[in-house]
Parts: sequence; C-alpha cells; structure tokens
Amino acid sequence: MPPHILVIDDQISLPRFIAMELNAEGYHVSISCDNIAELSAIRNLKPDLIVLNWELRSASGFEILRQLKLDHSPAPVVVITVEEERACYLPLELGIHTCLIKPFSMNDLLKAIEFNLKGKKQILEGYACN
Repeated sequence: MPPHILVIDDQISLPRFIAMELNAEGYHVSISCDNIAELSAIRNLKPDLIVLNWELRSASGFEILRQLKLDHSPAPVVVITVEEERACYLPLELGIHTCLIKPFSMNDLLKAIEFNLKGKKQILEGYACN
C-alpha cells in the first residue's frame, strides 16, 4: 500500500496541484481545506506524513502542531510557508525538521517527503530556515 499523505491548506489550487503530482509519484493523497476539520482529519485518516501550510485563515499551524504533539501523532510534518525566514523558526522549535519556503519546487517537496518517510528527518539545506 502506498504511503498516505495528508495536505492541509486553506486554499484549493496548491493542494490540488500537490495531490496531482504526488499521485503521479505513487502516493495516496488526501486534502483538508476545512480549517475546523483538520485535526479530526488527521485522527481519522492516520496519514503517514502531513504537508501543512503554516499560514491558515481560521486555524494556525502552531495549534495543529501543538495538538499533534498532545495526540502523540507519529506522522512527520513538512511545513510550507511564505518567503519569510522567521516563519520557520517556530515550526523548527516544535520539532518539525523540514520547512519549505514558498515558492518551492515539486522536487524539493518530493525530497522532503522521501527523507521524512524514511525516518531521515533533516533540514534540507537551502530550503529550510537554519
């Protein structure tokens, strides 16, 4: 069974593009665009990995990560964020090892997913905030 990836974003165009590309790479992808349902989606879907947009309208990436820690979710998280380096500091402090800054390439996202699924969590040089 292919790894299951949950993409959490409050927009629909970027998650659809990500899902299309990841499906083509053989991943099973779910999208959550409802900010209120994200935590329940994580609990119900039990993804192998989460791609989380840090800037959400009615929920916060911080709150989702905090809840994941409380729930002891084993799924690694790849945070995507705007082109501000300071936006990565908090996710990194919360134990997130990969933070991609928009705009990022699909190859960068695929590398981040591969590293995290293999348990080789690391900061991708040049794409994460150090």
